[in-house]
Order: sequence, then structure tokens, then C-alpha cells
Amino acid sequence: MDGRKAILVLAILALLLPDAARAEFLLESVDVEASDISPDGSVKIRESIKLIINGDYSQALYDSGYSGYSNNDLSFWSTTTSLKDVKRHINPAKTEINDFTLTPQPRKKCNPVQGICHGELILEYTASPAYNTTDGVQTPVQGTGLFTVENYKPRTTRYTLNQEALSFTTTEQGNVLLEDNVRFTMKFPSGTLVTKLNPLPESVDVALPARISELTWEDMVLVKFTAEFEVEESLQKEVSEFFSGFVRAVESGLAGPYGFAIIILAFIIIGGYIYIRTAKRKKEE
Repeated sequence: MDGRKAILVLAILALLLPDAARAEFLLESVDVEASDISPDGSVKIRESIKLIINGDYSQALYDSGYSGYSNNDLSFWSTTTSLKDVKRHINPAKTEINDFTLTPQPRKKCNPVQGICHGELILEYTASPAYNTTDGVQTPVQGTGLFTVENYKPRTTRYTLNQEALSFTTTEQGNVLLEDNVRFTMKFPSGTLVTKLNPLPESVDVALPARISELTWEDMVLVKFTAEFEVEESLQKEVSEFFSGFVRAVESGLAGPYGFAIIILAFIIIGGYIYIRTAKRKKEE
């Protein structure tokens, strides 16, 4: 009987030992923030993915990624943690991802009794529309970018959210599912007029259109997720950009093959104007 018990204990240990050496990470929270929205629809994305690290083996793995060559390798962290939310939450199939950085933070809030620590992965990048180039002219590819951009009247740009550019968990119906520990924040340019929102964040109770600087959705299903807003440039900025463009055009012309001829022509015109004004004054005298 003792021999059978020993065999049973050894069998249980054989099953348990691999688990003891298995990495265990839990998702604490995900914060995705979109800000610095550009006139072409490009947007700065910052993602904070916080983790609970359980056990010495998991902590050693985290430290190896934090201090090693893999610290900026998203695939390493996704494989190591086996968490579905260790990823970019902006769809790279629908946006151009540029200037990507992944910065793991040192472990903190460690509890030796419970054997847990807290970690954080910070992802930063720019998400832009894709472009086709024809005869040197770039045109955005329809359906790409986090926002579709339309200059539908002078000095006013309309931005419409492209839901397909998001990469959160989705329901069977294709709606975005934000769990209770997942947040999505949009920070709008100064003076933004929000014209359409569906659904409204729970913290917002305003009649649209309204001027809003920031919105956050969390712990909800975003059914038919819609966000549309307008940004109107000031007349002063438009005038400033016009004169800046004019100066650049003049500089470009002077630097070109006909630059010397342009300078001579300008002197002739200015000299002729001065001569005419001088002759007119002499006649009046």
C-alpha cells in the first residue's frame, strides 16, 4: 500500500512541476489614448498595458525582457505573457504604423508574501492613413487611418472615426467590447465641435453638437460605434499660411534656373514704379 501511495505522490508531483515553472501573467488594465490629431487624420497613440506578475519564474521572465534586447519587441511580450491584450489596439491592417516604441517599466508594488509584482508596458506610435502615389501626388487609400478626413467647407475639416481601424475585442456582431479594465480615450484638437457620438460615454451628458476636449469609453459594448467632429481653423492662421506659402514659392523661384531673371525683372518693375512716381511729383511741382 505504501508503495502505491509513493507512486501516486510521484505522479502528482510530475503533473505539478511543469505548472510551477509556467509563466503566469494577469491583465490589470489597458488604457489606449489617441491625441495630437493632424489635418490628414494621423494620430498619436499611447497605450499603457498593466500586468500582474505572479511567481518568481514570471518575474524573472519579465526582468529578462525589461533589461534585454527584447524590450522593444512586441511579439516577445505577447508570447511571454500569453495575454490577448498585449498588442497594438489600432489595427495595422487599416493604418500605417510609424515611430513605434515599446517601453517596459520596472517591476513595482511587489508583495513577497503573495509572490506578485506589478509591471507595465507602454506603447507609443503614430497611426496614419495609407497613401497611393500617382505622378508624384499622394492620395489617401479609402478605408485606412483611424479617421476619415473631409474638408467640406473653407477652413473646416470633418473627422469621422473608422471603426475598422480599432483592434479591441469584438462581439459576435462585430461591435467593440471594452471590458471593465479597458479604456479608450480620444483627446481632440482645441476648439473641436463634436457633432455625432454613439454611444455616449457614461460620464458625458450633453446635447450635440457640443465643444468637447476629451472623451473616454470604458466597460461597455460600443454598438455601431460612431464619432464625428469638426475643427475650424482661425482666419488668422489661414492668412498666415497663405503668406508663408507665398514666401516659400518666391524662395523656390529664386533658387530655380530662372532666379536671376526674376531678380532682374523685379528690379525693373520696382525701378519703373519709382521713376513714374518721381516724374509725376515733378510735374505736380
